[in-house]
Amino acid sequence: MTDRITELETRIAFLDDTVNQLNDELASQQKELATVQRTLHLLFEQMKQMANQGQSMAADEPPPPHY
Repeated sequence: MTDRITELETRIAFLDDTVNQLNDELASQQKELATVQRTLHLLFEQMKQMANQGQSMAADEPPPPHY
């Protein structure tokens, strides 16, 4: 009976450690995902600004002579 309790305590300790490791990894992944999302948002905004600048520049220029 004592051996069985010891084995169960060992398994619980191992499972607790595994859960803690998974929790740490999940927290790390969430931080990384937040960083990637911020970067993607900034890139999207920059692309929008570049597209808007290109449109305004194209509207200011006369058409080429071959039109």
